[in-house]
Amino acid sequence: MAEHGDTGSDRRMRRLSGQHTRLVVGGLIVVAAVIYLVLGATRGGVAYYLTVDQILLRGPDARAVRVAGTVVDGSIVWDARELILRFEIVDEGCTLRVEYHGGRPDMLRDGAEVVAEGRLTEASIFEAHQLILKCPSKYAEATPDG
Repeated sequence: MAEHGDTGSDRRMRRLSGQHTRLVVGGLIVVAAVIYLVLGATRGGVAYYLTVDQILLRGPDARAVRVAGTVVDGSIVWDARELILRFEIVDEGCTLRVEYHGGRPDMLRDGAEVVAEGRLTEASIFEAHQLILKCPSKYAEATPDG
């Protein structure tokens, strides 16, 4: 009569099953960590693009947004000592005051197209932490050679 006990085959199967379980659990942990890191990175770097009108209607907000407009003629005020740049942008008839702390971009002029990233304050001033200016030469119409 054969005795029912642990055979070498049974022990091997349990060992392989345990290794498989550890591998699956380890894989799930790695996948969860990657998803967590990706979601955390994308959440912090998102800045919504709004029009001047939308920003003014929405009111003050701590979240960063982007807004585009044309620099209003005569509105640029540059304080070189404090490194504060103030100007206004207009988009579809709505005007927004912008304040930027940092160096003055070389291409910032009256009528320049600018994209500002930042937030609207309680005083309805858009505090920009980044300015992107569109290069006018890329958008100017070519003149025919005469």
